[in-house]
This record gives sequence, structure tokens and C-alpha cells, in this order.
Amino acid sequence: MNYRMIKLTNFLSHLICLVMLFWFASQICAQESDNYRSLLRDKNVKVESTNLPIIFIEAGGRMILRDSYVLAKMKIIHNGEGQTNHADTISWPGQHVDYEGWIALKYRGNSSFTESDKKPYAFRTLESNDLDGKKKKVSILGMPKDNKWGFIAPWSDETMFRDILSFELGRPWFEWVPKAHLCEVILDGTYYGVFAICERVSKGKSRLDLNDPGETDGDLTGDYHVSVDHGYDPHFISSYHPWQSLDGRKVAWDYNIKYEYGDPEDDEFAELPTGTREALHQEVNKMESSFLTDDWNDIEAGYRKKIDVQSFIDYMLATELSMNIDGYRLSTHLYKHGEKRSEAEGKDPRWKTTLWDYNIAWGNANYFDGDKTDCWQYELNIKYIWDDCPVPFYWYRMLQDENYVSALKERWQQYRNSNHSTQRLMHTIDSLATLIKSGGAAERNERAWGIYTRSYIWPIPYYAKSYDDAVNYLKTWVGKRLQYLDAHLLPPRVVDTDPISVASGWNADIVAESLPANNYTTATIDGVDRALYAETLRGNGGLPRNRTITSAHEQATFQLAPYDELNTLSLRDNGQQGTLEFEFPIVTSELFVLATSGNGDSQVRVRLNYSDGTTSDAGVFTIRDWSVRKESLKGDEAVTSLGNIQRANNSYSSDNHYCLFDFSIPLETKPLKSVTFTSTNYAYASIMALSALKASTTDVIAITGRNASRQQPAIYNLRGMRLEHPQQGINIIRTSDGKIKKVIKK
Repeated sequence: MNYRMIKLTNFLSHLICLVMLFWFASQICAQESDNYRSLLRDKNVKVESTNLPIIFIEAGGRMILRDSYVLAKMKIIHNGEGQTNHADTISWPGQHVDYEGWIALKYRGNSSFTESDKKPYAFRTLESNDLDGKKKKVSILGMPKDNKWGFIAPWSDETMFRDILSFELGRPWFEWVPKAHLCEVILDGTYYGVFAICERVSKGKSRLDLNDPGETDGDLTGDYHVSVDHGYDPHFISSYHPWQSLDGRKVAWDYNIKYEYGDPEDDEFAELPTGTREALHQEVNKMESSFLTDDWNDIEAGYRKKIDVQSFIDYMLATELSMNIDGYRLSTHLYKHGEKRSEAEGKDPRWKTTLWDYNIAWGNANYFDGDKTDCWQYELNIKYIWDDCPVPFYWYRMLQDENYVSALKERWQQYRNSNHSTQRLMHTIDSLATLIKSGGAAERNERAWGIYTRSYIWPIPYYAKSYDDAVNYLKTWVGKRLQYLDAHLLPPRVVDTDPISVASGWNADIVAESLPANNYTTATIDGVDRALYAETLRGNGGLPRNRTITSAHEQATFQLAPYDELNTLSLRDNGQQGTLEFEFPIVTSELFVLATSGNGDSQVRVRLNYSDGTTSDAGVFTIRDWSVRKESLKGDEAVTSLGNIQRANNSYSSDNHYCLFDFSIPLETKPLKSVTFTSTNYAYASIMALSALKASTTDVIAITGRNASRQQPAIYNLRGMRLEHPQQGINIIRTSDGKIKKVIKK
């Protein structure tokens, strides 16, 4: 070996050593001695009073660790729901102490730890100040007794309640989901902001109700809990590889499905009967292999023997509604009861699911389509074939089962008729936001951390300007996501709309009703001076004489403005804005917009302006370019086969392949007076008409027991879907004389 090669070898050796030392140091120093106090924007925030429980943690200045517990003391002040809590316990003696005692405390989480300045915690309640002593099961904030607890630390979630929203929505449907309470945390005298103290996904009579594995007559028994995850913690590998196609023809041979141990934990196997670990592996393998037998979808003999299908459906709906990019593949908890326990106690021995980790869900991730509302999370393996934490193959397998898909759709209908109705879901969001905001917690958290002034927080796609802005973004995203799921999981809906009369706001005439076209229009639809024309000018490809259009997409009815007047809101420049004022305020649960675009797809932001002076940002909508040939039709076109005319020389298009499009926007049920559209790119957006789902607030009655059973000619929910009977909440009633009433059933 020559001298140069020796020098290169030595250099590479030193480089490898330095990299290893850096890695080792990063693991040792994963914590900071001041417990990240230095990362606070304001270290002197004080809580005088709050509507949230106050959590005091005294660690005695100890550095909190990630991989092992430290001793600390915890005290919770909580005077009850709706009551005020005071941090100055001397000036305010006699407050209710919900818990006071010793805890074992450590950091927890993967990306929620490494990518966040505000760190999540896990803790165990103890009998005494002995870190290795006996654990103590206690009730915290009304949650059932246990000794394993956690603190969710909202960081990238600017609303600070996405996890709790998921838990609350899932609670009626799952066998068990964690309970959690928003709170404010003071650690060693320093305010660290808004957290959520919560149950952890673990065994316990009031949680997963799992028994320790044991032996009966020489047979291993017991209950098991695993999670599909990164494989950072002790884990085992599935016997089967993930799929990269829904039919299983393309298998990701280079990637594996990884299961981390939940109950028993990895260090508990040594104290359990010999073979317990292998028995757990075998139970997972039995479940997975049941999807690959010849009779895999047989109702009696197939995979249904190994999984609780309803539980898996509920997990899929929770994941898809929230577009949780970690769904199916990370933090996905599965648990089951043992066969012996099933025989003795009647417990279901099949695998079930529960919920955990939704902080970067609900439109809150800028990768893997996490902020989109018009796609499916389960398709991740197909779209991102290089990711090493794939969706397990059995989720794809179930979608090949017609009975599973049918049950999935039926369950979604049940969701939408219950706590997932648009109105109730939005009310849940508003209630959580009010809880955080009303007592000043949102403002204190912002002073401590400066979330809304930061230029980068992983992995959020939308940087809110304020807490209200963050909540509005979430509500807008949810409204769009509900529409997408409804369109794919529910039967075609009944849509009955009224065109909206616009008093002012049209700024262009893009429809030629006579020649020369340049004299009868004022603007072009695209960059080459073309406009639409009316049937009065040419029947083939023209807009209707009566100016009435019923969308082939949303089935909404629109009334175009007169062709011989300004009839369009035209937006051509990035940032250009226009407002359509109504003849009179309207009340509806859904607004429909008819539009088209030239010079490429348009992006427009929509703001809803209500009569009470409030506004709501409905989000950014895409309007496709009007030129769509037959092979490129997507089914979301409102009107197809239109022609155009050159304004300069009156020449018509050679073929009629131009389109109008429509989209809908969910609304709050209060009078809406106008809508503001703002272009966010340089395409040519043309807003042509508005329509509203029929409903009236002038005739609101309550259905009591006496009149609840009275037959009505036509009953709809707020989405316009036909119902057989009035359901709890708001119903839209069309009486035999054609009148519309909004009816509340208590």
C-alpha cells in the first residue's frame, strides 16, 4: 500500500471514529440539564388563574432523561369543570388538590420528542419517594385508577387538541380509547405551557383489560398488546412483507412490518413462563396468515376469526378522516385476549385496535400528502414505495373483500348520523378551542413558546398567524375532508339547491350573446383572448338561453347573471380579490360555486362573511383549466362540451371541449351576506354563479315526544341526504306544500 493510500485509510478511520463519537454523544446528551428551559421564548410567564387544571412538577433541578426515570413530585390543582384554578396556592388556600404525590418521570416519544421544543413525558405514580419502590394506582382528574400516565406536548399542532379530538370522536365506537385532559404545566417553577395529561395505551382493568400471561394445564395463556411502529424499541419482524399494490401482485421484498412489544414489555418476558415471547409472535403470525389462505374472506373460516372486523373498520375510518400519515404503520396498537380467558370469561379472543398519536394528522403534515383532503392514506405504499415503515399488507387485503367495504360504508353512514355529523364535529372543535382560549391558556402558551412567530416548525404545512387562525384552518380542512369521504363512502346524495342572487361584485363580461364578440364582452377567460358564447349566438357549445345550469358533478342548480351585463368575477393576478354581495343574507349548511379557469389551474382562497360581522376562512380551492378533452375528463366537471369564441375575430373553437367546474363549501348555520374570493396564483379564475343547499331558519321548531313520530313528506340531514325519520339534532323538512323548515329533534 502506498503512502497516499495509507493517509486516506487513516483519514477514513478517523472520520468513522468521529462520526461514531458524535452519534454516541448525541445519544448520551439527548437531554439538556435545564430540561429545555433555554428553548422557551419567555421564561417568566406566570399563571394567575386558569380554567384548566394546573400541574406542578418538582424535579429538584434534576435533568429529566429519555430512557430512564427520575424521581419527582407532582401536585394537581383542579377545582372542578368550569371553575377557576389559581397557581398562588398561598393566596388561594382551600383549593381542591386532585393529586399530590411522588412520581417516576421521563421523556417519551419519537418525532414528538426529537422535533419539538416542548417535550412529552411519561410518568408512573409511586407509593413513596423511592424511585425503585412500589407503584401506586391513582385516579387523576376523574380518570380511572392506574399507575402509567403520560403528558402529550402539543407543539406542531397549533390548535393543541388534535389528539384529544381523535379520542373524543372515537370514544363511542371503540372498545377503549385513552382519556385525556388539557392542563397547564409548571416544572421546577417554570411555565412550560399547555399539555394534555392522558391515559397510556396499556393493560389495566379500566384500559385494555389485559391479564399477565401464565400457564393453565401446561398451556400458555394470556393477553397480548403490540404496536406496529418504527422498530426503534425492542421488536420483532413480521413473517410477511408489505404490498405495494392493492391486489398484492407487487410485494415490497426489501421492507418489513415491525411490531414493538406493548404488553408484556420486552424486559418482562424473563419473569414469564418459558415460551411466552414465542407464543406472542405466533398469535400475530396466525392473524397475518389468516389473510392469505384460500378461504381468507369466508365469513366463518377466514380472517374474521382472528380480528374484530368492526374494530379495524373504526380504526380505518379514524385514520382516513384525519389523514393520519402515521396511520396503519406507526403507533398502531393491536391487542387481544387469550383463548383460555375467552373460554372462562367470554372475552373476545380476536385482535382489536385503539387510537394513539394524532398530532400530525388532521391536515397537519407537509409530506406524504398529509395536508391533502382528496386522497387515501392507506395508499402510502403505492405512492411512496421507498418508505421503510410501510402499511401492513392486511389493510390492502381487506379492501378486496366486498363485505368489508360494504360494512365500512355502512359504518361511515352511522358516523355521519352521530357525532361525526358536520355540525357536531365542528361543535367539538369549537368547544376544545374555547376551553384552551377562554381562560388565557392559548395566550400564555404563545408567550412561552412564540409558535405563531416562528418561520419553521416540522412538519406543519400551514403557519397560522394566531390561535383563531389555526382553528379556522383545521375546520376548513375537516369540512373538505368530510366531503371527500362522503363522496366515496356514501350513496349519491339528494341535493336540492336555490341559486343565489348577487347584488354586486361581478367585474367582467365573459359571455358573448351577439357579434362582434369584442363589443359584447369585456374580458377574456384565458391568455389568448377567448370567451364563452350564448346559445342565442350559436347553439352548438353555447351556454343556455335561460341561463340555468344544473351541475353534472354536484347536481346543484345555478343561475348565471345576464349575458348582456357583467356576469363574472374575474381574478387574474396573484392577490387580486373580489367580493360577491348577496341580494339578501342566506342561511344554508352548504354553498356551491360554479367557476372555470384559463391559463392553467387557478387557486382561490374563499372567505365567508356573515351578517353578525364574523368571517371564516374556508380555505384555498383549485379550479381546473377549462380545456379538458374527452380522455382527460375526471368526473368533477359541472358542464362539458362548451365552445369558445375569439373576441378579436369572432372565430369559434374547432371542437367543443371546454368545461365549467363546481365545488362546495360547508358553512355555519347563520346568515351569510357575502363571499370574498382571492387569487393565490397567476391563472385566470372566473367565478360565474353561486347556489345554496335549501334550508330556512325562519321556521325552527323542536320535535318533542308527541310530534316526533309524525310522518313528514321529505326529511333530509344538513348534508341534503334523505332520511326515513328525523334524527337527533337538526333536520331539514320539506312539507307537502313545498315549504322548507329546519327542525331540531331533542
